[in-house]
Amino acid sequence: MLRIDGTARTEVPAAPARCLEVLAAVDEYPAWSSLIADVERLDGGRLRIRAQVLGLAVRMTCALELGADRAVLRRLPHEPGDEEGYEATFTVTPSGSGSRVELHTVAALDAPGPARLLRGRVTKALVDDLLADLARAV
Repeated sequence: MLRIDGTARTEVPAAPARCLEVLAAVDEYPAWSSLIADVERLDGGRLRIRAQVLGLAVRMTCALELGADRAVLRRLPHEPGDEEGYEATFTVTPSGSGSRVELHTVAALDAPGPARLLRGRVTKALVDDLLADLARAV
């Protein structure tokens, strides 16, 4: 199991409401995220996300929780005892004339052995690159 726990922060010129608006528009994720290839809405507010992380195809069913200052994208377990997980928490706060956005990502991915050797690059993709993509989108 490849385990990731990383945090990154950035300043963006957009207001917090705009940042949260972009995060709430899940159908648009493939347009701005270099990782997310497709988002399909399922019943019950669930989402099926198809992503590419360093050439590794990832498919997961997720839920998006929106709050006053945050958006949490969480992988839903496929079955009881499912050890894989993914949780990306975007926290957005006012900063000057824009916003400060923090992304904290925790993941446990069933990855092939060689992928474990690339832990740093996977962490960069799931945290730094995803946050940079969001910053460009707002």
